[in-house]
Amino acid sequence: MIKPFRSLLLLLYVGLLLTVVLYFLPPSIDLPNGKSLQFFTVQSLFETTGKQYADISGLEKKFTPAVEKTSAGHKRNGTERAALTDTLESRFKIQYPEGNDTLLYTFFRHLQGIPESKELVRAVHYGDSQIEGDRITASLRNKFQNRFGGSGVGLVPLQDALGNRTSLQIKSDEAWKRIRAYGPDYRKKAPHNYGIMGSYFNFSFTYAHQVAGDSTAADSLARQPKFITKKRPHVWVEFAKAPGAYPRDSRFENIKLLYKNPEAPVALKLQSPDTTVTIQLPVTTEPTVFQQPIPGNFKKLKLVFEGTKSPEIYGAALDANAGVVIDNMPFRGSSGTEFVRMNKALLQSQFQALNVKFIILQYGVNVVPHVINDYSFYEKQFYAQLKLLREVAPEASILVVGVSDMSRKEGEVYTTYPNVEMIRDAQRKAAFKAGCAFWDLYAAMGGKDSMPSWVFAKPPLANKDFTHFTPKGAQLVSEMLFKSLMYEYEKFSNR
Repeated sequence: MIKPFRSLLLLLYVGLLLTVVLYFLPPSIDLPNGKSLQFFTVQSLFETTGKQYADISGLEKKFTPAVEKTSAGHKRNGTERAALTDTLESRFKIQYPEGNDTLLYTFFRHLQGIPESKELVRAVHYGDSQIEGDRITASLRNKFQNRFGGSGVGLVPLQDALGNRTSLQIKSDEAWKRIRAYGPDYRKKAPHNYGIMGSYFNFSFTYAHQVAGDSTAADSLARQPKFITKKRPHVWVEFAKAPGAYPRDSRFENIKLLYKNPEAPVALKLQSPDTTVTIQLPVTTEPTVFQQPIPGNFKKLKLVFEGTKSPEIYGAALDANAGVVIDNMPFRGSSGTEFVRMNKALLQSQFQALNVKFIILQYGVNVVPHVINDYSFYEKQFYAQLKLLREVAPEASILVVGVSDMSRKEGEVYTTYPNVEMIRDAQRKAAFKAGCAFWDLYAAMGGKDSMPSWVFAKPPLANKDFTHFTPKGAQLVSEMLFKSLMYEYEKFSNR
């Protein structure tokens, strides 16, 4: 018979041993697949959820812009002119390689010359899911257009699979197929005819149609459904005014279609509520930009394709004739290292044809979950992308936006991933080596442990995935970036 006293001693011994193990156990262990294994620890018993995160209390006040109404009457932030006399803390300022603080002057010269040149100056905002749905870009575009003129949303895809774009509604035929240079759909053996959007679209005018089998037949095969080939009369995509868009988003003056049509002519109908225009897209083996004026105030525009063979389509641009426009180019799941997969000659011709004078690259959140001790490999890969972009767009200024803060839960509190600053530093080194400017979004947010402050703000500035910004947070980021750029522009103007 076991005595109660011995049982109690055994329990105390096991409890003491477990306490010692838990005391020395780390809060988490990083796994090879990029995930982490979380542990309960003794320390967590004494922790409170009141951890002091980064103080961002003055951030919104410092960067609160004027209020402007959207086309649906909703209030969204507008913009105010930033003066050189404005004080801007060093953490918000754009950084340059030593002795080379004129890297953005090419872009600035074109902005300054718009009243006389009457040109459309294009900027391209590449990024990952952080900018998806025109987040950050839409607000930034609106600020630039208010300051320098212009309208329209710029280059857009022919599909919006997520349906979360705030500036334009995109509906399209199910026949469309998008071939990407990034993400899980990337195939090495596919033709690498990726254009400026990192992808291209095509479709088939035929499809497999299922018909019922003969249910009365004795043969089991005859009772099975059959597939027959049928021809689609046309394939379409429709652009419509979005209720949450800025007023300038829907005031474009022309549409540009970027395509190559190597096999057979295609008839293109442009249908609006008021008129229909039919255009023949001739056979061409060279990338082409077709442009058509769009009269009146835009509400809806449908593109209908008719023919026997699909062209390769790289995107459609809804632009003004003059001013500035910023294209939203999200590469979902990308680390920003896929540009070298693209067709260099095609990329160069489209940058030139669209008059691209400014390129923004904003990546990093897909690198963060894979925690290692050295990111020199990422620095080399990212530098290769910047080097390529410098070669294909030699007249464009390039700005790298560093990775934003990103948190994971350790015990009962959230803390910055241990590699965020290493990734930020790798991006900055690559930018400086390639002769590009750099803006430190991580520092601008508040640095270490700033993401929880954005998540717990009232109203929230970031989502509870502790990675992505809310619409309000995205507007705040765009305001910080815009003011940083205008600070540099005023220095350029007053030099």
